Amino acid sequence: MKKTESRRNTPAWLQSSWKLVLLLVLASLPNLMASCSDDEDVSDEPMLEGIITSYNEFGAAMLNLTEADMAAAGFTLGDVVSISVDGKEIIMPYYDGYYTRNGEYLCVAYPTYPSICFTANNTGLPKELRGLEGHAVVVRMKEKGGSLDIQQALSMKYTNNRMDYLANTDAEFANARMVSAGRIAGGKLYRSSSPFCNDINRATYVSAYLEQENVKTVLNLADTEEKMPTYDMPPYSRSLWEGGNVILCPLKADPTADDYNARLIEALKELPSQPAPYVVHCMEGKDRTGYVCALLEGLCGATYDEIVADYLITYSNFYNVNPVKDPHLCNTLVSLRLNMCLTYYAGVDDEAQLPNVGFAKAFADYLLSHGMSRQQLDALVQALTVQ
Repeated sequence: MKKTESRRNTPAWLQSSWKLVLLLVLASLPNLMASCSDDEDVSDEPMLEGIITSYNEFGAAMLNLTEADMAAAGFTLGDVVSISVDGKEIIMPYYDGYYTRNGEYLCVAYPTYPSICFTANNTGLPKELRGLEGHAVVVRMKEKGGSLDIQQALSMKYTNNRMDYLANTDAEFANARMVSAGRIAGGKLYRSSSPFCNDINRATYVSAYLEQENVKTVLNLADTEEKMPTYDMPPYSRSLWEGGNVILCPLKADPTADDYNARLIEALKELPSQPAPYVVHCMEGKDRTGYVCALLEGLCGATYDEIVADYLITYSNFYNVNPVKDPHLCNTLVSLRLNMCLTYYAGVDDEAQLPNVGFAKAFADYLLSHGMSRQQLDALVQALTVQ
């Protein structure tokens, strides 16, 4: 009775206000529900927080996150992610290898790294993203599977077990071979994986091959004076090192970098003063070795097809990949990796121009414009081409 009387005594204007409020609430429910739904969708998107713990020797920011952490949060290789640090957001693919072009960002779960890192391929991170140890990092999903096609095409694995390569000779397992493109004389120039560091279980096989070929001078693109004494070297490799027959030229895999070319040109100036045959190597004999050999091959008159053919032998040795049965994959490898180097040294903008480039003149012009004298250039070419 009291409630009825109270309602009857409520002013008409107040009753109308309550009706209006009720109508407004009911009208806003769909938006509120959609907003809640959106919030739920956002919270369901993969997101991971971590910190930068250190920077590796190649200028990559190492995180306190592993591939397992990424997987648990919902990220898989081939996704496109964003990494936010200090108010900067960078969008990049997430791979298990360095599958982007030179200078392009990527997040990497490299098999031999203890944790995830992010970097700009070959160049390392720019100055504004260096020195941020301890800074927070947020990884977010941008496009699920957005780069999966490249991840699947380039995520080839090799093993370090000789028994897994029974169809290969010891030299092929060692990725060791003579370079014979262009006018390079037979038995003058070789390439290989490392004959000193045995991290990939090939140093013994490389050393035996170099001894067999009577190689006398090593152009080492991987090691420093500090690293060399730490290796348990095979006997012939040790004789080369202790005999002063190793030119140390440690490089990052960025042939467009000024420090890369400054170091390399100084080493190439020295090479003719040392006895042939020569061998060029890094760790696997793949990228850094591939770029330097491509430069020397082109300088000695090799064609584009010759340079590409030699470059791809490495992928046959490690991954059983070749242009006949894997044409699309080989084209992708050449485009993403080798052509970047060739276009830079040849001074062309479009890789489609490469088959028509006269590399001998183009590469000579590059070396001459970057600190090599004509006399030094002629000595280098002669050392490689005169029998």
